[in-house]
Amino acid sequence: MTIKEWLTPGLFDINVILVALMINWTLFSLASNFLEDFHIPDRVQNSNYTAVVLMSLAYGILVALGLAGVLKPQPTLYPNDYDFLLMGNYRALSCIIFGLIIGGPLGWFLGGRSKLRWATLVLAVICEAMIGMSVLLWILAQK
Repeated sequence: MTIKEWLTPGLFDINVILVALMINWTLFSLASNFLEDFHIPDRVQNSNYTAVVLMSLAYGILVALGLAGVLKPQPTLYPNDYDFLLMGNYRALSCIIFGLIIGGPLGWFLGGRSKLRWATLVLAVICEAMIGMSVLLWILAQK
């Protein structure tokens, strides 16, 4: 069975692209702290980190509601024990937009604080690692 047959139709929409861009931007922001030639301003970094943390928090709340049976997961082609991780395109997009609209300005406002920036960086990297591990867990658990 190919990976295309495993995945839900429409899974690779704008949501996956946006999450991949946020992950890459977070890693690039982290690396810019150690570069001499190019440095992303602290407020921009903190905006990104806070947006990622809030996006992941919103997604985690939806996953918890899905695990509790309150929300129904996205239907898949093949059953999977981890289908509760799939919230559907509209819910995923709403988590991304929530993170950007609330987390971006909040991070910008609090961006001058170095300790807060590093704390949100660590949280953002942990959140993105958890999202990546959830995706791998779902893919590897195909029956």
